[in-house]
Amino acid sequence: MRIIRNRPRRFRPAESAETGPGGTGPLGGGRRRVGGVAVAGAVLAAMGLVAAGAPWMAPYDPLATDTTAVSLPPGSPGHVLGTDSLGRDLFSRMLHGARLSLLVGLGAAAVTVAAGTALGAVAAVGPRWLDALITRTADALLALPMVLMALTLAAVAGPSAATVVAAIALTAWMPVALVARAEVGALRERPFVRAATSLGLSRTRVFTRHLVPNALPPIAAIAAFEAGHAILTESTLSFLGVGIPVNQPSWGNLLTDARAHLLTGQWYTVAFPAAAIVATIIALNVIATGLDHRGPVEGRTW
Repeated sequence: MRIIRNRPRRFRPAESAETGPGGTGPLGGGRRRVGGVAVAGAVLAAMGLVAAGAPWMAPYDPLATDTTAVSLPPGSPGHVLGTDSLGRDLFSRMLHGARLSLLVGLGAAAVTVAAGTALGAVAAVGPRWLDALITRTADALLALPMVLMALTLAAVAGPSAATVVAAIALTAWMPVALVARAEVGALRERPFVRAATSLGLSRTRVFTRHLVPNALPPIAAIAAFEAGHAILTESTLSFLGVGIPVNQPSWGNLLTDARAHLLTGQWYTVAFPAAAIVATIIALNVIATGLDHRGPVEGRTW
């Protein structure tokens, strides 16, 4: 006589036409999204390591010229990515360009997000006249081309890294402020905020420990988008000659140096910095999309 023992069955999420394996979203979109974010994070981590290690990884001085090694193609002995029309090593210039472009772009994005979040949160909890002033100012500035405003500010102040950061921050804070205002305004009506207020917590404590922390997920998503926008704007300003000074290697300056030789067979002088800019922006946009699908965190306090 055989004794049949019941084995515990593992729970499996239900599948339907709308949800793929594991119930993660349309056709398993959740898993694919996580995988995309992981790949994008790896790309950004690699970019960050390259930028941080540029002084030690670069085989040559990025500003040193060599008249005996002018316009060498990629794969030449001693020059992996070739050289430009002045004999400067492109691999070394790409490494130092990543260091400067990422530092300026991410720094500008950090200032933009900090300023926009502060203004938006204050508009949501402040008096009506202050809310109207901030929102109307943001709406008016959004009607103007951001790149044109940044170009004008940078041209007036002169080319420098600080000028680029200030120009980007002054022309890109508006979307962050509007998102922060909407999120904080919606959170004010949530039960956990009402409960904190009824317990006698001060407005400052409710603002800093309940409202702002719970508004961070959507702000983090738009922050990733703003980082990509800042890197692209920095490259644009440097390409037009009003961004990073021309004697400092950045991805935008590399494109500026290469545009005169684009039709002379030196395609690689344009392809490598352009590919780095595109890869970085795509990675940031993928991460932003992943953060945007995480959803809110209810009642988190800090």
